[in-house]
Amino acid sequence: MVEKTIFYINDFQIDVSRSVLIKGDRQTQVEPKVLKVLFLLAQRQNEVVTHQEIMEQVWQGAEVVPNALQRCIAILRKELGDDAKSPTIIATHPRIGYRLLAQVRWQSPPVAQSGSEAETKANNTGKHKFPGLLLISTAFVLTALAIVLWPDTQPNRDVLTNSDVLQNQSSIQNQNTLQNQDSLKNQDSLQNQDSLKNQYTQIKPLTQTDAHESHVVFSPNADYLVFNRYAGSCKSHIWAKHLASGKETQLTSQPSFFGSVSFTGDGRELIFAAKNQCDKLNNNQQSKIDKQMCWSLATLDFSLSLTSPQIPNFRHQCQADKLQTPKALSNHQYAFLQSENRRYQLMHYNDLSKELRSLYTSETQYIYHFDYDPKNKRFAVISRDNDFNNILELLDENGQVYSRETIKLIPGMSRYQLFAGNFEPEGNYLLAVSNNRLYKMSLSGQLQWVQTPTTNLISVVKHPTKQTLLAVQGKKDIDIAQLSLGEKPSLGEKNFAQDQSELGQAESDLNQAESDLNSITLPFSSFARSSAQERLALYQPNGDKVAFISDRSGDDQLWIWHNGKASQLSFETTQNTIQSYRWSPDGTRLSWASGDKIVITDLNGKVEYLNTHKPIYSVLSWYKENQLLVSLSDPQPGGLYHLNLEQNKLTRYGVNQVESAWVLQNKIIFRNTNGEVFTRSVDVDKTETKQLSDLNSRTIFIADRSIYSVDKNSLMLNQYNLDGQLTKPMMRLKATAWKATGLKDEQLLLSQFIAIDHDIVMLE
Repeated sequence: MVEKTIFYINDFQIDVSRSVLIKGDRQTQVEPKVLKVLFLLAQRQNEVVTHQEIMEQVWQGAEVVPNALQRCIAILRKELGDDAKSPTIIATHPRIGYRLLAQVRWQSPPVAQSGSEAETKANNTGKHKFPGLLLISTAFVLTALAIVLWPDTQPNRDVLTNSDVLQNQSSIQNQNTLQNQDSLKNQDSLQNQDSLKNQYTQIKPLTQTDAHESHVVFSPNADYLVFNRYAGSCKSHIWAKHLASGKETQLTSQPSFFGSVSFTGDGRELIFAAKNQCDKLNNNQQSKIDKQMCWSLATLDFSLSLTSPQIPNFRHQCQADKLQTPKALSNHQYAFLQSENRRYQLMHYNDLSKELRSLYTSETQYIYHFDYDPKNKRFAVISRDNDFNNILELLDENGQVYSRETIKLIPGMSRYQLFAGNFEPEGNYLLAVSNNRLYKMSLSGQLQWVQTPTTNLISVVKHPTKQTLLAVQGKKDIDIAQLSLGEKPSLGEKNFAQDQSELGQAESDLNQAESDLNSITLPFSSFARSSAQERLALYQPNGDKVAFISDRSGDDQLWIWHNGKASQLSFETTQNTIQSYRWSPDGTRLSWASGDKIVITDLNGKVEYLNTHKPIYSVLSWYKENQLLVSLSDPQPGGLYHLNLEQNKLTRYGVNQVESAWVLQNKIIFRNTNGEVFTRSVDVDKTETKQLSDLNSRTIFIADRSIYSVDKNSLMLNQYNLDGQLTKPMMRLKATAWKATGLKDEQLLLSQFIAIDHDIVMLE
């Protein structure tokens, strides 16, 4: 029996299969989960459907954002013109659930043909096909006879011995290199004839769900798009969407940590990186897992997964730091980036012989991305060199470099912009998203900005044969909270599946909040609520102001919070991300990096710029009047340097992967990207480094001569002395609100994640 998915409420037609709500000539795309809630209520019209039933049937046990159900009901009331205070369509039953008041009219599904009708139609069709089949059969026989009788005009071929092959290998390799170089010249000229537009003006949403999407690709025949969809607890599922019908299918049976997805050459399998262990473990277990690094090269049978969700086939387990972006070559061979000692190298894996070998590595460059061009059987490797340049190298299948070009930056670009370029389907050029904008990159390293109707791009791929682009776009909604130590989170941190009774008692509050969605989704109260990304709030030394980074004006700027008001302090035009900043020791100025140079401003907006002989990535500490700690990529990320402002002198400490740093009592305390905390002397010549092994940190900050660290696993905010010894636990933070940045007079500053709004769109 075909399930009815189209029904009517008042003047509205609801089509669940297409996620659309229709009234007259107006069609409104609605998130699938929202219409699934309405569909469930419609199936049981005038019955009370409990919170738990809705959560179980619509979300099926998946972890959801706080108050997802209330958000769905609020959207439905808005779209259907209902009033929460005097409902005529959806009634709220406090502490129980919801009831659909309005009458429902169902549209019957199409009636299937009877067996006799189908047979008659088939017979009639067959009669018309017979003459065509006869002609085809005759042509086939004549062709076969021609092949058999035609004289063989090919010269006899000599059989090559093994020694012949060995003697010719080097000359063949040289010929291949020359052919690759000639091909490169031809393809650079072909770019001008490519179908890529210089400007895209139309945008069409393809997904609009609560769970954010990422890593989208076309199937080889462009019938499907395949992507990752967040499933909670750092895990995701791999999904497919049939473009013609709009039907979505979950391909993986269990959520896990899945990386970007690509197809094998024949389109039969998906290939991706997977990490089996993503659950919370105790410290010893987590340390062991981190060292073993259970990354796997995984594949999934695409056609089989479309019929029912499948368990991936884990073909190779990697013992390195990380495995990312695997690509399928021919004959069950694969290539991927593997991190060893925090440097990436391009690896080759043969699944038939189980042999793993290094395909390409560099001692002088920091590799951060690669892609494979199956049509021309070559690799593009993108890296950074010691002179702060982005380098594009083209390699043949044996890992031999035949082209090396510096990527030419467009004026105004930072030298720290990264370009994760991927080949377009014909292999004539690469597409790269950098700072949320799309660029076309020639094989000679030239960049061209491609205008799009959105400035929040995450990734872009091109249609196999058309001008159409498939993109992930969106942004993060991050707020800053100021709370007293020990403060309870707001109600928005709970959800119905976890604590129905507690939420039921607060139903009246939720009803009031349905028209103000932001107020019920905050773990803690925000002091300057906006839908922008706001972070890294820092208390003013010797004052009562708070500085923070916000992109509410369009790009990253510094803002000041004072006396209950937020005001913009910086007005930089570089459109670069502010990585970090610091107050001066006396609290009268702030310093950060913008456009690769040091920027210093006072609280009246008077700005000074300092150009150094190397580009500055971020400011980590301003610990004396003219003394800063800064970060550079040299070429590894997070290189720690000392900057003397008065002398304009940079001095390298020889430490990389540094994420944050402070100076106290002539001692540097720094945290690396793995969450490890170390100390060393501020004196460059004293190189001894000591790890504070008791700190297992997601984030740290220093206040009142103490180290405050948020534990990776328990999310407990702990206080330590400067030697790394635990003083006392302070308070447990939340999974979406743990990035603490400052403490003053028992008032804690932290960043809290409100939402990640990443959706898939089509650009035309």
